[in-house]
Amino acid sequence: MDAENKHIDPVGLLPKYFAGEASAEERKEVDDWLSADKNNQAEFKAFAKLWNITGTIAPGEDIDLDKEWQKLESVVMPARVRTITLVRIIRIAASVVLISALAFFGFKVSKVKTEKAPVAELSTVTLPDGTLVSINAGSKITYQKGFGMTNRNISLKGEAYFDVVRNTALPFIVTTGEASIKVTGTKFNVRAYKDQTEIKVTVTEGTVILYETRQPLKEAVVSAGETGTFDRTVKVVRKQQVIDLNDIAWKTMILDFNDATLSEVAGVLENTYHSSIIVDQEVQSCSITVRFEDQELASVLKVLKSTLDLTITSDGKHIIISGNGC
Repeated sequence: MDAENKHIDPVGLLPKYFAGEASAEERKEVDDWLSADKNNQAEFKAFAKLWNITGTIAPGEDIDLDKEWQKLESVVMPARVRTITLVRIIRIAASVVLISALAFFGFKVSKVKTEKAPVAELSTVTLPDGTLVSINAGSKITYQKGFGMTNRNISLKGEAYFDVVRNTALPFIVTTGEASIKVTGTKFNVRAYKDQTEIKVTVTEGTVILYETRQPLKEAVVSAGETGTFDRTVKVVRKQQVIDLNDIAWKTMILDFNDATLSEVAGVLENTYHSSIIVDQEVQSCSITVRFEDQELASVLKVLKSTLDLTITSDGKHIIISGNGC
């Protein structure tokens, strides 16, 4: 950062931050300011409140700044923060005017944003707060207006891997319906397919809280190297102090099978390579120990075929694995 920008007050960056126009360096300046003092977090929430107020103001409508400030002071800000200087108040009021102008010209984000991966392809997106999300084929995420400014709430259908930017003032929450995951900054995979009985969270870095959406007290703290599950049938949250590399094989392309049945192998291959695989009953229980890294599906099938003496064909829609049994 150059000398001219070194003494910039982060409060002055908040209008750009809220409008989604702040640079990565400016976002970091604000994040550092938030982490430094709880009073700063309250002030941030004050700005957020005013940002939301503008969403109910029609273009050209007058804004009663005194009224809105009084409402803000009584509802949002604790007594110990009401000592904000007049300069701060003026800045907040000015922000309302600026944000209203942005709304008039159509610069505010839409109410709902959806990112969806194609049926047979992965998709990687960068969210407004800088978080990276890898979305598995056919899956989708949805987030609301104000993401990264007043909230960091994501709705997931299917499977995605999250590399979350740390922000202690705004926790990152992934909701899958029955279960939710709360973090401040970490890396983890969430599998939440509607046809599966378990919602599974695989943590590769940091810590997350997995909990039942309607009963937040039913939770499990899941750290790096651990797996959390929510059983949809019995409504139970569990934790295992181990991760299965195959749970994130679709992203890492590392498949590791240890005495796994061919039926289990086929399930991993389907989720990794986005292909439909049918295993005949005669060979479903055949087991194999093998590891693959960055291999094409054809190469993996070739190894399975030669190792277990299988017959592998295709009818154009499905890969069919058969054989004489094991």
